[in-house]
Amino acid sequence: MKGFIISGTATGAGKSTLTVGILAALKHLGLKVQAFKAGPDYLDPTYHRLALAKPTYNLDEILTSPGLVRRLFYEKAKAADVAVVEGVMGLFDGRDEQFSGSTYRLAKLLNLPVILVVDAQNLGTTVAAQVYGYLKFKKDIKIAGIILNKVSGKNHEEHLLSALKPLGVKVFGVFYQNELSRLKSRHLGLIPATEEQNIVEIIKEIKDKVLAKINFADLLATLPELTVPKKLPAIKYPDLKGKRVAYAFDKAFNFYYQEAIEYLRRSNVEVFAVSPLNDSDFPPVDLLFLGGGYPELFARDLFLNQKFIQNLKKKIQGGLRVYAECGGFIYLTSGVKVKEQTYPLTGILPGEMKLIDKLQGLGYYQGKAVGGFLGQNFQKELTGHKFHYSTYSGPQDNPAYLLRKNGREAFDGVARDNIFASFLHLNFYGKADLVKALVGGRKG
Repeated sequence: MKGFIISGTATGAGKSTLTVGILAALKHLGLKVQAFKAGPDYLDPTYHRLALAKPTYNLDEILTSPGLVRRLFYEKAKAADVAVVEGVMGLFDGRDEQFSGSTYRLAKLLNLPVILVVDAQNLGTTVAAQVYGYLKFKKDIKIAGIILNKVSGKNHEEHLLSALKPLGVKVFGVFYQNELSRLKSRHLGLIPATEEQNIVEIIKEIKDKVLAKINFADLLATLPELTVPKKLPAIKYPDLKGKRVAYAFDKAFNFYYQEAIEYLRRSNVEVFAVSPLNDSDFPPVDLLFLGGGYPELFARDLFLNQKFIQNLKKKIQGGLRVYAECGGFIYLTSGVKVKEQTYPLTGILPGEMKLIDKLQGLGYYQGKAVGGFLGQNFQKELTGHKFHYSTYSGPQDNPAYLLRKNGREAFDGVARDNIFASFLHLNFYGKADLVKALVGGRKG
């Protein structure tokens, strides 16, 4: 098995687009490929899934642990010919001075070589100094080679290659400015692949260009063989046979970690998807998981599906547990204001949301659940991730969490006996006690 990480010199270098193209190209060449995404991002994996027609997994040492990251990587990669990890931000960009959560730390943890995507659009001879810095800054990882992106033309390409020649670094490909179809973005990152029109054709165009520009025989020959450890870090699966979990999944709600859903299933939980956009009801379950997404973009259609809303309200009155993250939290409120337009929603929780231009929460947070069924049943410290532009105007007397970041504490979310809603995203993978606290309870 071969494996490598695709990183960038910075956010915007083009690693996401190139990752999608490389995944599709490797599959086209007849190889069994497994994709991964470094960090907490939900959106890039939607493109990986389309490129490979199979699930991808997030590798996040902060939301899970270094040991669980190693286990997940080798467990999912061992059946593949090639494992490809898309990095996060720039190669050395992490949470702290120890590079926590960075692509560099992941490359070191998994002993994976790095292919560095260099944004060359404004570089001349300085490209050599920049690449030299990446090669020498940390010698405990290996940069196998680079890809030059956003090159202005043939003369620029020749100048860059000449400048890089003394370094002896492999250049696996050169892509010109606007040569690759760019994947579209909005305020939380890439537009989910399910929303992108003509996405199949776009991925094919990127794949064809990548196949024409990258010598994959040379690239793969450069990479060392990876050995799967005989003993992987331990993981505990609770036996929750008989428990049932529904999770909202459609165009409005699609922020879920594949490894977390699979962890529930391997804990003998029956897990199935429901659509607040399209379904009128769902069978009795122990927990409804309302994940993140973009409910504000589909608020009108969500509100018009009154059959689902009324049945949901009845189930909650009957004791159904509801766990909601960010977009799911928005859905439970009376409505969401976008610019000057307010869209009504379920009204299950008092108060409304407002989407504003200023970022309201970003990064990793620690804290404890202090309200609702989770606060009653789970007292351990939690680490989650926030990334939102919305604010909540409802009552603050029943918060879900007390969260901490950079020495500052703040309450977050709303909790009632059987409702737990906040802006915090969690990854359940490997968290047996958390899953038991979430799933236990009566069906509604």
